[in-house]
Amino acid sequence: MRLFTLMLVALLWSCSSTKKLGPVPERSVREVMDALEKRNVDFRHFHGKLSTSFESPDEGVSGSMTVRMVRDSAIFVAVRKFGIEAARMFADPQGYTVLYRFEAAYETGSMSQINKLIGINADFYDMQQLLFGNVVLPDVQPTMTKDSVWYVVSGSTDGLAVRYFVNGYDLSLARMEITDAAGRKASLDFEDYRDIAGYGRVAFDRKATFPYSPEGDATLKMNFSEFEINVPRQIQFSIPDNYEKIN
Repeated sequence: MRLFTLMLVALLWSCSSTKKLGPVPERSVREVMDALEKRNVDFRHFHGKLSTSFESPDEGVSGSMTVRMVRDSAIFVAVRKFGIEAARMFADPQGYTVLYRFEAAYETGSMSQINKLIGINADFYDMQQLLFGNVVLPDVQPTMTKDSVWYVVSGSTDGLAVRYFVNGYDLSLARMEITDAAGRKASLDFEDYRDIAGYGRVAFDRKATFPYSPEGDATLKMNFSEFEINVPRQIQFSIPDNYEKIN
């Protein structure tokens, strides 16, 4: 959803619903930042299942994914189409390997190549945080403005400019934007918050929008059906002997 559309929806929603909810409560920067910090889960292990759809100027595909992570050391993703595993990926702080099941092939690359793919610079730790649904918090004291029902917090971290659109009523995060030093912007929208026992509210629906090509951005929608925190799961990944390296 483009920022203009998001603001338009917010404006229309506030016009029709503010009378029921009353005025947006006055919030301090510290109160909003505390809500963002509390929202982040300090996980060690993660397992999730989700349906996905990807749209770019070149193609549109959909399927399902299984994601497993070990904090600071491993990301595992298996992608299925029509009930059949089509690909699986393993990544660590040094790089990644992808197996393509239908082609009996694989490729490897560095984290910098993943950055080129998504069009914005982010390290392995940031990738894990964003995939889990946590937010990257600013390094220095942020600034805040109020826009309709949203508190908009702006700051920076590791050379990235970040903005958060926080609902003024319940302090839930609706959107996060990240802009790198080259001016490339990615965004994450969060919906369908659900309570996870012992961990608080987690967004089960997300939408990531990021630079893809000169023709336009790409969008990845993620809808979780399983969300499991700190239950260790086995990660199995190896390259079959008959697979051909394609890069």
